[in-house]
Amino acid sequence: AYVMVDIFTGISDSFLGGIIEALSSLGSMAYGARNYELAGQYLQGSIIIYVICEIPMMIFWGIVTDKLILWMGFDESVAALAASFVWLYMPIQIMEGINEAFLDFLEVVDREAYANSIYCISSVFETIVVAFFAIKMNASLNFIGHVMLASEILFFFFNVVTIYLIGWLEKFETGLFTKFALTNRPAMETLFKTALPLSLGSVFFNAEWEIFLLFASMLGPAEAATWAILGFVWDLFDSTTEALADAAEVRCAFQLGKGRPALAKLSAHKAMAMALMMSLLVTTVFMSLRNVIPGWLTPDGTLQYMLADLFPLVGLGNITMSMGSVAWSVIGAQGQYRPATFLACVCSVFITIPIAAITTMSFRIDLQGLIFAIVVGYTITVTLLFTAVLLSDWERLSNEIQDKMASKVETDEDTESENSSYEGRESSSYKAPGDIRMQRREGGYCSDDSYEATLIHDRVMYAC
Repeated sequence: AYVMVDIFTGISDSFLGGIIEALSSLGSMAYGARNYELAGQYLQGSIIIYVICEIPMMIFWGIVTDKLILWMGFDESVAALAASFVWLYMPIQIMEGINEAFLDFLEVVDREAYANSIYCISSVFETIVVAFFAIKMNASLNFIGHVMLASEILFFFFNVVTIYLIGWLEKFETGLFTKFALTNRPAMETLFKTALPLSLGSVFFNAEWEIFLLFASMLGPAEAATWAILGFVWDLFDSTTEALADAAEVRCAFQLGKGRPALAKLSAHKAMAMALMMSLLVTTVFMSLRNVIPGWLTPDGTLQYMLADLFPLVGLGNITMSMGSVAWSVIGAQGQYRPATFLACVCSVFITIPIAAITTMSFRIDLQGLIFAIVVGYTITVTLLFTAVLLSDWERLSNEIQDKMASKVETDEDTESENSSYEGRESSSYKAPGDIRMQRREGGYCSDDSYEATLIHDRVMYAC
């Protein structure tokens, strides 16, 4: 019952999760532009929209879950248990989404060490508590659901109170607590436009893996079981570069919002180089254990042999997948999630899935045909994404992001004082503060502290 509820509700949650994922890039842009009010509104708005959208989905799954369970051939006891548990599991998912939003926001504002630590602590705590009630107390599924919900609520209040008392939310209180984010129409439109391709891409890629599972089942039950186990291996590979992709997204978006296109470009190129080196290292370790890992995953000898036979192609696919993940995040940091998702989906529909169908249904090749299709599809996708990154006009993108994130009301005191000093003047000489280092068009830095300040559209622009 738990597994089926998780599968059903995961479909809607993966789609709505794009609202939370959009916070990483948009929050970083606003934070880099020192528009702290807007950053706070993005956090508040993403949480409100996510919760509002999850409520009708909770009602929907509460109505249809038992019918779906019966339709799939399970008995009435499983259907009844799932129908009652889904009303607990949906609030758990909502609280997980809210907690993820705050953790993503902490990563945006350079508090990633705390975010990762508190997440690990909460995960270990919840695992221990659930294991205690499930194993020692032999608790029912609904009781365990109450325990999981209580754990998520406890983690939420502990985390929010802690970061509030420390003062990490002080800069963002106006946008987060004082103003209602949904009234900021331009910001919410940007949030929707960024979240939609993320949501569609998440649902599509999950559906793609299910299609491959269908192809594997056509080859036989052993192939289907092997492919299901292989999904865990792919997830493990993806987790090795997920943190690097997230870091690249946050830093590139921050530098673009800050008006530092050269540093954003440098961060992107370094992240992609690091992804290549990390994927090569992980693949080398993986291949050295190709005869050992299958025994960790399954006790069945046939499945172990099939997994070991697939690992060389899987290792090759890991290299392309890791590099593609980072390149896709970099393009997302530029505010280009829509073309990046469209490109990946087109490659999947017209390249990966057709090759998988031909190798499986026409030539009756074993699972190596499916892996081959994935490797070819990933390779073409990565090539196109890398080309898009290398051809990016970083200066133009930075200017567009700064204009988008510009606050209608100045929130930075230094900027206000500078604007007031130069009001009514078109240009003058200005001695820049020591902490300002402006970049030339080529990406270098001014060697001295002499700048020309020009008032353009009520904003002071500095140039060497």
